Amino acid sequence: MHKFANPTRFMRWAEASQPYLLALGIVLGFGGMVWGLTVPPDEEMQELIKPLFVHVPSAGLSLIVYGSMSIAAFVALVWRHPLPEIFCLAAAPVGAVVTVVALVTGALWGKPTLNTYWDWRDPRMVLELLLLFQYLIYIVLVRVLSQRDPALGRRVGSIFLVASVVTVILSKFVTEWFLVLHQGSSGANVIQLTGRVVLNLLGQGEDSSAAEPAEDDGIAGVYVPPLLVTMLGTYLFYMAIGIWLMRYELIRMRLRSLRRKQTAAHEFLAEATGT
Repeated sequence: MHKFANPTRFMRWAEASQPYLLALGIVLGFGGMVWGLTVPPDEEMQELIKPLFVHVPSAGLSLIVYGSMSIAAFVALVWRHPLPEIFCLAAAPVGAVVTVVALVTGALWGKPTLNTYWDWRDPRMVLELLLLFQYLIYIVLVRVLSQRDPALGRRVGSIFLVASVVTVILSKFVTEWFLVLHQGSSGANVIQLTGRVVLNLLGQGEDSSAAEPAEDDGIAGVYVPPLLVTMLGTYLFYMAIGIWLMRYELIRMRLRSLRRKQTAAHEFLAEATGT
């Protein structure tokens, strides 16, 4: 992986892989959602289970993106490499968008199931909103500081990401530590139920074809395969968008560097010729 830390190598790899990641993400994401619409209604939530095929991938990705940005920011601070900082710049808009999607779909799902769009007493909801503000603060902070000194803007942004990663940790475990309206971590239940599905395929587990509720507010086994396909497609799609944004940021940096060199050359010629 160290060879991809070279911006030139990364650009070649990104240009070759991005179209395939984008196409595969669209096919899997759309196919998974269509598959999810064909499964029988949930015994308790009926058709209200269907919005989770958008909400669960978005909510999970909002945490994954910010966590990966914090790790990249730490790498940038320790090893002083620009590519992790560029990754953070490219990933922030993606994370902000999926967080908005998670908040909107969660509110639309919460009204018929929990009888409320929003509850300030629920820490999981509040933390997701705080995560959106952190994405926006990072974007504005880096853009404003970069107008005077791009390196300073990226460095301050990296410090902010490392310091604020606690929100991701709390969001992941708050449903296990506190009594909240939000259901338990669907991601963990999906992993457990995936094991059950594999056992069923091997003929060693219980039948998961019926849309019966899972234990501990989880997701019934019948919804796991289409949900996993949807999540994989969603992640690949946003990965392709993130790679495109990284390429855009790298090109911006190179153009900025060329302008500085051009300006320095003009000033040198002006001093040398006395004009």
